[in-house]
Amino acid sequence: MRGGWLPWLCLSMSIGNLALSAEPATSAPPPPGMKDVPLNMRPYVVAFVVAGPSYSGDDGPERRALLEKHRGFVRRLVEQKKLRLAGPFTDDGSFFGLAIVAAKSSEEARAWLDEDPAVQAGVFRYETHPAFLPSLEGLRVRY
Repeated sequence: MRGGWLPWLCLSMSIGNLALSAEPATSAPPPPGMKDVPLNMRPYVVAFVVAGPSYSGDDGPERRALLEKHRGFVRRLVEQKKLRLAGPFTDDGSFFGLAIVAAKSSEEARAWLDEDPAVQAGVFRYETHPAFLPSLEGLRVRY
């Protein structure tokens, strides 16, 4: 898997580390033109982690240190509930990972994600897409 460096993004999110609470979440009105959507839906931004302009498959000590900073950044955003969930893809495709961002817009999500040390180093970038998904407010990611 990408020269053995893919575990950098892993948030240790196994089934045993996730818990859903019974807290009710508020629903958002559906986007224009959408009817008959399930209850408890809300807007999010889906972000795919892709290669940045400086990406390489290098797995040296500098790269590992950068990826450690990246993991810390992801963890901080999860703890701030800016990211509702995040984790890596485990194949060798062109998408490295996924995050569901609790932002009001793609612009707000990109502003948060641009602070990622791996983005600032040009190793990764985030491709963002607005989405209307079931509420993830009750989702808890534990470290």
